[in-house]
Amino acid sequence: MPKSINLHPFTVLALAAAVVTMATAANLWWVSCAVLTACALVAGWTGHLRRLAVLSASILIPTFASLLLIHGLVSQDASGLIAAAGPFRVTVSGLETAMVLGLRTAVLVVAGLLCTLLIDKHQLVAAIDLSPAPPQVGYLLAATLFLLPHMAEKQRTIGQAQALRQAGTGRGLSGWFQRVRLRAVPLVLASLQDAHDRSAHLSARGFPAAGSHARLRTVADSVTQQRVRWVALLFAVLGPIAILAPFWGSR
Repeated sequence: MPKSINLHPFTVLALAAAVVTMATAANLWWVSCAVLTACALVAGWTGHLRRLAVLSASILIPTFASLLLIHGLVSQDASGLIAAAGPFRVTVSGLETAMVLGLRTAVLVVAGLLCTLLIDKHQLVAAIDLSPAPPQVGYLLAATLFLLPHMAEKQRTIGQAQALRQAGTGRGLSGWFQRVRLRAVPLVLASLQDAHDRSAHLSARGFPAAGSHARLRTVADSVTQQRVRWVALLFAVLGPIAILAPFWGSR
């Protein structure tokens, strides 16, 4: 069973931002591998390793395949030629470029997915609501996190209802377009109705509320975590500058 971490959502996001920006700026394969290993260890400790692996693989396998095709198999660089067959040329520099770019992308994808698995959606929305950010930001985030799964479930319900009526059962590309058309209209109409109902409820509750108001959910925070967030943000901003400054100076 997945474990919960006693960290503020902003702390997790700040640490992830610092790690991703510095690893990207370093542009070293062993740094990227170290970050990926650390993410795997954290995911294993919290019980999210299998889900993280599945989600990451669904994104990174096509990404690595495209990078290998572009840089590793059709590279125009003739140095370090390994093999050649017609338009395909496998070179050492092309494979290195594909590997480095792939690892940089993997750091961003894996760290981002790990954040989504570690951070509770309700806690994140509550943290934004408790922060000085405008209340509209919290509502937009909540709408994105909660309405999209709701729409996906509604889409499945519409598909099941149409299957019972033997509607949109064609095969091939034309059948797929027919199913999309038959599901799109009721889904859009239902979403518009939901938006209308939510706007009426928010208006009745005086959203956005002015002045102080009671909150049903609080997010535990500490001075230590606040300091960690500030340090992480400084590393996220100043770390890449410190890493890339020698390269800029040598030009």
